[in-house]
Amino acid sequence: MKFIEIILENSENKFAKLHKPAYKANQNPENGITIHNKSAFHVIKDCADIAHKYIPLYVFGEYLEPFSKLKGKFKKSDIVEFVQSTKKNSQNEQLLCLIIHKSNEKNKAQEALTVKSSTFDSSDPYGDYGSESEVEDTKKYINQYNQMNDSDTIQLLCDLFDINS
Repeated sequence: MKFIEIILENSENKFAKLHKPAYKANQNPENGITIHNKSAFHVIKDCADIAHKYIPLYVFGEYLEPFSKLKGKFKKSDIVEFVQSTKKNSQNEQLLCLIIHKSNEKNKAQEALTVKSSTFDSSDPYGDYGSESEVEDTKKYINQYNQMNDSDTIQLLCDLFDINS
């Protein structure tokens, strides 16, 4: 899938390079090695399968500024294909959730720069930990994701990654 390839190709994370070898190891765990224990075959195959499925999620999560780093790298068709894949592929759905979560973090950071207000009580050694605002933020994020249809999601991703058409 082109969307995932672009995420991996533009990453400086060393694990991004493991995506294709993990796929090959999943297809043929005995490639290049001699397996003496039959259970090792299944361990290698399953580890490679998990690595192949979750490396894109990990790599995207490691981007410090994914939207600026990946700005203009995608085509709308890449976004559409990716969003459609989230219906059948749980790993891609998790990646989409992470992207939306990071977009919310980006928006919060921008809001924090413009609005500086604090309700922190300096006598409380735990600060805001476990506060209602944390719970409300989580609920807002979950509701935002659940209420989005495919066209909203596609438009959001196009906006985040600066795709015009």
